[in-house]
Amino acid sequence: MTHAEDLLADGRARLALVAGLLLAGVLAFPSTARTTTEPGVPAAVSTAFETIDEHDVLAELSLLASATMEGRDSPSAGLSRAAEHVAERLQAAGYTGAGRDGAFVLPFTRSLPTPDAEQCLLETRDDNGGESYALDVDFVPVAHALGEAEGEAVLIGFGIDDGGERYDDIPGNLSGKVAVIVSGEPRHRKKFEGPEVTAAADLYTKIAALADAKAAGVLVVRRPPPADVDGVARGRGDAPDDAPLGFRHTWATWATERMPIPPLMPVPALEITPAAAARLLGSDPLAFVADADAKAKPPRPLETGRSVHLRSAVRDEDVSIPNVAAIFAGSDPALSDEYVVLGAHLDHVGVDVRGRIGFGADDNASGVSALLEVAAALAQASPRRSLLVCAFGAEEDGLLGSRAFVDKPPVPVSQMVAMLNMDMVGRGEAKEVCVLGIHENPGLEKLLEQARKLLPCKITKIVVRQGQDLFERSDHFPFHQAGVPVLFFFEQLPISKNPDYHTWRDTVDLLDVDKITRTARLVFSTAWLLADDDERPPPPK
Repeated sequence: MTHAEDLLADGRARLALVAGLLLAGVLAFPSTARTTTEPGVPAAVSTAFETIDEHDVLAELSLLASATMEGRDSPSAGLSRAAEHVAERLQAAGYTGAGRDGAFVLPFTRSLPTPDAEQCLLETRDDNGGESYALDVDFVPVAHALGEAEGEAVLIGFGIDDGGERYDDIPGNLSGKVAVIVSGEPRHRKKFEGPEVTAAADLYTKIAALADAKAAGVLVVRRPPPADVDGVARGRGDAPDDAPLGFRHTWATWATERMPIPPLMPVPALEITPAAAARLLGSDPLAFVADADAKAKPPRPLETGRSVHLRSAVRDEDVSIPNVAAIFAGSDPALSDEYVVLGAHLDHVGVDVRGRIGFGADDNASGVSALLEVAAALAQASPRRSLLVCAFGAEEDGLLGSRAFVDKPPVPVSQMVAMLNMDMVGRGEAKEVCVLGIHENPGLEKLLEQARKLLPCKITKIVVRQGQDLFERSDHFPFHQAGVPVLFFFEQLPISKNPDYHTWRDTVDLLDVDKITRTARLVFSTAWLLADDDERPPPPK
């Protein structure tokens, strides 16, 4: 077992045990008595500080940045699963939901192309009467590939014609047929650049080629990613086989590679689960392409003799996106109606047209992992002021989640003492943290240095008054605009030092878990000082 795997197994076991004890009421929070072990630091605070642990950070990272979260696009099934997990962790730590009736999820909406439930259809017709398939469970439409088709289902392989690789599994004439293909490309160790996913896997390139072969329509079997694609040690829970099939409202684009929006396709297409495809075809489509994986040789088309009727349709609708927000009540009646806000964005960019996942390990599973550790530790420290902990959606789309939150906050903005934001805290020098917001809130510089020395966070250098080009680019900014003092904790400057930023290469194995833990400890001390001080900091200049 590698060091990472050892950390992961230990951390996941601890998370499960602590969560279970908290929910069962067996594990009590430490006494609120303010006895101290060293000058100015209550014993409960020192004890809570020590609970911030790299095993637990890695466990959270490995879940949030796993392939099963599918890049946490806003919206997506993966983002919803991630939000549910964060809500469960905060509840286990003793928090209550900040929403109406104690809800942890405070949704907001944005208008996006969405499956048209009244128009989308997938069914087979045969001598036995056929079968109907369920939207959002068995199949979803493919955006930009809309319309209606009917014909015999023919399983052909991947739908790739690549002369350079000497691979062609598209029959010369598919007139009147519904082509069934598997997403991606052959997973051959040498062909198609091995583990790298090439342009041959582009979904819309495939659909266009099948249209040229006169196919009436296309069914795309969404293949699960390889087991080792996300850089996560094995052992964490995967999504169940019967998890709903998420529609791709948007496609990921990358900082290093232009991914143009495809034009409207000439034939309709649906994505379908492997299980539903096996029922429809009468055979396993993933087993059908296994030989192509091993030998990079096209399979022979499989004529099924089954008639398929499909309709792919979308319409613009307001779709729900989760923000997660939770409150831990302060221990001092005179200060408990004031809040220290802790935040990190939960989303990332999703999946691209080749099927590559934007795992978002650094951006921003690192910040959310730190957030959960800090939130749980602060609850044990019994702060005087209350805590408002937030995990935002749609940061990548223009801070939509945090803007919606500030527009309709669960507590008045005037009662927010400060907001601490963590976004990308997993790369760079282990003992160094960049903090933006001092230029706007110079009075917080002394407090930040005090926090660094309060308890042994092992951060020796805090870079301040730099990186102003990033100040408006993360979820603290709407709070700043509303007059709340903010600090933005970030890994290193300039951002160009991170070559994997906004690429599919942002995986857990490239992160420094120790640095995330150190940053979390610094944030803990900063938050505790803000929550404990008799005075609140002045508004930003």
